[in-house]
Amino acid sequence: MRVVTKDTGFNPCDFSNDERNTVRNISQDKMSMSTSDKPLDVVIVGGSLAGLMHGIMIKRLGHNVRILEQHPSSSRDGEAAGITVGDQVQEFFEKYDLITEPYAVDVTATQILDSEFKTLVFRELPWKATSWSTLYHRLRANFDGYSSKYVPDPPKLPVGDGEGIFDIGKRVTNVTSSNGGVKLKFEDSITGQGGSLWADLVIAADGSKSSIRKLLCPQVQMPYAGYLTWRATIPEDTVSEETRRAYDGLFTFYELEKSYFVVYVVPGENGSVKPGERYINFVWYYNCSGDSKEFAEIMTDVDGHRHRSTLPPGKIRPEVWARQQAKGRQLLAAPVRELVEIIKVPFVTAVSDFRAPQACFLDSKLLLVGDALSLFRPHIAQSTNQSATDCLLLEKVFTGDMEISQWEKEVMQYAHMTRLQSNVFGTKRMSGYWVYLYHAFRYRVAAVAKRWGFIL
Repeated sequence: MRVVTKDTGFNPCDFSNDERNTVRNISQDKMSMSTSDKPLDVVIVGGSLAGLMHGIMIKRLGHNVRILEQHPSSSRDGEAAGITVGDQVQEFFEKYDLITEPYAVDVTATQILDSEFKTLVFRELPWKATSWSTLYHRLRANFDGYSSKYVPDPPKLPVGDGEGIFDIGKRVTNVTSSNGGVKLKFEDSITGQGGSLWADLVIAADGSKSSIRKLLCPQVQMPYAGYLTWRATIPEDTVSEETRRAYDGLFTFYELEKSYFVVYVVPGENGSVKPGERYINFVWYYNCSGDSKEFAEIMTDVDGHRHRSTLPPGKIRPEVWARQQAKGRQLLAAPVRELVEIIKVPFVTAVSDFRAPQACFLDSKLLLVGDALSLFRPHIAQSTNQSATDCLLLEKVFTGDMEISQWEKEVMQYAHMTRLQSNVFGTKRMSGYWVYLYHAFRYRVAAVAKRWGFIL
């Protein structure tokens, strides 16, 4: 990847819709991923799950990949939040995973319970659940042979792979068209110095707070949905045998009035799926007005800093969580109340959603993927599946089986429909009837439009 100095930047989101479509139509004729006579130099901004999936796929096709990750360390042991393994995630791992050990806990059925913990719905529906840390370290092992407690003996990477570099402490500050590719400027938080790179293709996989999306489409906002999630993972050997049995092998919805809980088992420390060593993943959806005193108190951390979206583990003030636990004692059935009592270090997220207006920028040499493209409310747990979907579809562009214009159309449609579907699910449980009816109507209209090839 060569360093360049020429800047010829522009902001596609400053164009009208007609002008933007013209730029993108011209761009589609310039895509050469499948016809390049030499390996492409690809830079991926963001080294989380979406970035690693795309990096692995592109490397396996023989291209060179450099991932720029702003986090200052490769180790991410403390991030054990639960993740569901959707069909596309399973397809990705079946195709690209070189590790044979299991990475997920099997779930056999879904149960919906009322406030007294009595069964409303029980449906056999097999799928898998894992954790962010487990997937991250497994993907790292497959990308660049990174050794960790999760994968102490990484597999030998295939002959024919392109070069893979995971570059930590790099925060991208600008992207511009340059010499038929993209120039990136970055700051190095470790050395304090700046630098630049040139790439044939840039993939922005830097999450919902994407710095790349903010540069290209600063008008995209993340409106607060009116409720937040209290989340934690609990070692299953710390709960009673009765409570452990209540959740083992099941995906549990526990419903209250305009509030609900999601509980399921995920891999434990170092990714263990052995019973007794796993974690119980806990999510409490809680209504809280964004302009209320309670919201301000919840989102103010132990250092007095007010957060807009997420307070990580260890930052929630003890008295704030103690008040939430007190509410749980009054409202919850015993198997849920026990979990709330045990949790010592939760984290909280203000729920929001958005969708960027397009996925391709800078002559289709810069692509938004995963949460950088669209953030879903977490009700139907499709965030990681979106990353896998975007990746598997992009593989078809690299192999010549799909045009980049069709890729953009499909990932935008997937993001649109999944976002609306999650909003329907969430408002049915968290909002009033008319709010739910509005979102249900929007989803029905979008489904009809999809049949005709439109996003509406």
